[in-house]
Amino acid sequence: MTDEKSTDTVNLVGKEPEEVGYKKPPKSGQFKKGYDPRRRLSGVPKEAIAARKLIRKIGAELVHVKEKLESGETVEYDITRATAMIRLMFSSRAPADKQTLLKALWPGLLRDENITIDYTKLTDEQLDRIIAGEDVLSVLSSTPHRTSES
Repeated sequence: MTDEKSTDTVNLVGKEPEEVGYKKPPKSGQFKKGYDPRRRLSGVPKEAIAARKLIRKIGAELVHVKEKLESGETVEYDITRATAMIRLMFSSRAPADKQTLLKALWPGLLRDENITIDYTKLTDEQLDRIIAGEDVLSVLSSTPHRTSES
């Protein structure tokens, strides 16, 4: 007997055949690195990507603003549409706008289960203090509650 392997155990390239058996699947049946057959390969729909690009493009457009100061002077300048929209939300009297800003600035603030605050009943002063960075609980505790006395 010779130590050379017979041609049936050596493949044509000259390498040893891969071992296949219990807990050793063939290479063709193993998972491919970086590939998951359950993953949706198409990703985000093209329409959504196009809509995001359009929104960013429109938000980046410049808008000419004329603002009258308290001194009576008129100031003119250019800002982006996105900046103008955020300024409008800050100066809005609508509670939903202020709540949206609070959610955008401090995402965890309105999700806290321990604190249930009706932000629609806060005064403008309280909201301004919260937006300026003061702690919500200190703003609520330092402001005396108004009670109606008859």
